[in-house]
Amino acid sequence: MTNSRRLKGKVIVLTGACGDIGRAIARTAAREGAKLVLNDILPVKEAKALLCGDGLSGRKVLYLQGDISRQETSERLIGKALEKFGSADICVGNAAVVEPAPFLEVDRQSWAKHLDVNLTGCFYIGQTAARAMAKAKASGKIIFISSWVQDVSWANLTAYCVAKSGLKMLAKCMALELGRYKITVNLVAPGFVDAGLSGKMFRKNPALRKDALKIVPLGRIMTAIQVAEAVFELCLPSADYMTGTTYLIDGGNSLFFREEDR
Repeated sequence: MTNSRRLKGKVIVLTGACGDIGRAIARTAAREGAKLVLNDILPVKEAKALLCGDGLSGRKVLYLQGDISRQETSERLIGKALEKFGSADICVGNAAVVEPAPFLEVDRQSWAKHLDVNLTGCFYIGQTAARAMAKAKASGKIIFISSWVQDVSWANLTAYCVAKSGLKMLAKCMALELGRYKITVNLVAPGFVDAGLSGKMFRKNPALRKDALKIVPLGRIMTAIQVAEAVFELCLPSADYMTGTTYLIDGGNSLFFREEDR
């Protein structure tokens, strides 16, 4: 990364800010000069200790605790961004949950949780941000963190795959309608990430990591900072003509290049 501060003056609202990927996105944006409104479900004291450890503190950083699956949380986040910084230029919907389970064992509670957080949460923050951008008659960017499984089925991840697939269509529909307001909507779809939710699964089950590597042509698992860098690229003016599409960064694993095919 450079020290050019290419996001200076921009206000970014980021959900799921306390996870590995969220903190990487926040660090990258702060280093590039952005003002940040960060959200997660962690209590304020715990979140601030975590974020301050990453250098995410000061007058240009605001943290708000809240459940993103509730509409009032999104309204509060965007409202605070406007109140404190005067705008909400970029919105990044990153909050997500994943609870692996065989299809026959997925219960109603887990199914609802995946849809509420991974899909409805993005709908709420995306709609609230878009309304503010349209009202201000200012161009804006909405970015959702999706996954390569938005297009590929994966065993034991039915609820997660369905939620991410729905998120892709949400972004496309939003992009179609919001273009007239000069608002772009795109997705970043990582492959296997050695961080966050998938990182926890890899640490808990090393065999899962081994299986994952069998279908990654580049032969390695990506990092949280690589996800953050993709988000950063979509924040730049060079991506102003990009909307309704997916920035796929999966190392080629959606090609299903398997070990036995070598």
